[in-house]
Amino acid sequence: MKKGLFFLIILAAVSCIGDKAADGIMNKEAMVSYLVDLHLAEAGVSNLRLPPDTSEYIFKAFEVELLEKHNISDSTFLLSYNYYLEHPDELQEIYTAVVDSISLKQSLER
Repeated sequence: MKKGLFFLIILAAVSCIGDKAADGIMNKEAMVSYLVDLHLAEAGVSNLRLPPDTSEYIFKAFEVELLEKHNISDSTFLLSYNYYLEHPDELQEIYTAVVDSISLKQSLER
């Protein structure tokens, strides 16, 4: 009985360690939402056909607004993006959802 209980405690501790690796990481839904907005902003600025330095300045302003809208910091986004780069299957799921969301938005606008 004591060995079984000890085993369950060790198992629970190990599973918590796995969760700790994801502390401060945006969940997939939050990443999808932010990336959709980010890519739409980037496309919108690109469509303005402004000089590169002006486009970059305008995009940076959009980026700040998007970070505030999604209630995240740039470091949280970068930490999350780097995490998902190290987990390509999860990143693939995220970008599949991003593409699907953008496609749906475009089809609804037509």
